Amino acid sequence: MNTKRNTWLVVGLVILFAALVSAFAAMQPSAKDILVKTIETSKTIENGHTVISISVDSPEEKASAVVEVWGVHAEDGPGAFRLEVLETDKEEAVGMVIVSDGETVWAYSPAKSKVFTGTVEEAKATMEEKQPMGDKVEMEEFDHPENAEEAVEKLLEYFEIARTGTETIANENAYQLELKPIPEQMPAEYTAVGGLVNLWVDQSRSVPVAVAYTGGSMGEINITALELEINQGVDETLFSFEIPADVEVVGFADMKPESLTLDEAVASADFALLSPDTIPDGATLIDLLNVKGLIVQQYTLPEGGSFSVTQGQVEEKKKPSSEEQAVDVRGVAGSLFVSEDGSKVALSWTEGEVTFYIAGNITAEQALEIAESLK
Repeated sequence: MNTKRNTWLVVGLVILFAALVSAFAAMQPSAKDILVKTIETSKTIENGHTVISISVDSPEEKASAVVEVWGVHAEDGPGAFRLEVLETDKEEAVGMVIVSDGETVWAYSPAKSKVFTGTVEEAKATMEEKQPMGDKVEMEEFDHPENAEEAVEKLLEYFEIARTGTETIANENAYQLELKPIPEQMPAEYTAVGGLVNLWVDQSRSVPVAVAYTGGSMGEINITALELEINQGVDETLFSFEIPADVEVVGFADMKPESLTLDEAVASADFALLSPDTIPDGATLIDLLNVKGLIVQQYTLPEGGSFSVTQGQVEEKKKPSSEEQAVDVRGVAGSLFVSEDGSKVALSWTEGEVTFYIAGNITAEQALEIAESLK
């Protein structure tokens, strides 16, 4: 009789434990719930301070940095912010400071002994034009979500979202979410790139504390908060900037790429400008640009897409990533990157003091043919 009682007692405890586990699991928020709460919380943030670790390992860039950021939200326009580079392996970015009071932006580069300044609109335009050879991908237009639930529902049309675990980040427990693109829903350009995004959200404050992109042709990008303060107040004097003595001041408005004729491009270059003698059938030269001393020849292709030939003297040569392959170009060593589907190519090499880049919607064979035909 005692044996039966003990057996039923064990069974009862197992059932009770299973019920408690099921109840606990039911109480845990879903990935969708976490994202909705995160968006809702973002609307309550008035100011913040964070220290962030950033690492990038892509075919075009390999770098790491630790930056400190302060920011204040504004209802009727851009907010104020301050960013300081605390650590980095990029020599030209050491000690860099970027400040905005919401109307004016200052970007101070100690390495170049320059301060770049202008309005917020001018700074934004300069950033958009910084990579003139890059392809611009246009997303389809859709109605702006009315609330957090609608925003997440729209996101779910393009991504499968799952909660995959928890981690401790910035001394706080965080949910880990995986956002996996749905191939048939994504634009072709994004499908070609591939990869997925992991997002970590602070459990107690419902704010993102880390994000990582991995598994695609773009390489890997990791951004993690080492410290994070929300709505604790920020000293507004941080959003003013005094230009140091003996530095060159450059206006963002003066940094726009300059369109040139071929004769003007030849005259403006501090090197012998080369042009391709062989290009893909139907390709058309649409513009010649001078971008900070680099001469960019932009071409369109008859069935859509584009490519560019860029040449000039650069201060720092980028290090090849693990996804680039070594190739022989015009008798010197070069680096070649090809996207997984072969629709995008980037070829680079250096001859003497001049570095060349050929990039766009062409094949590796076409890029090498263009390179060999430069005269």
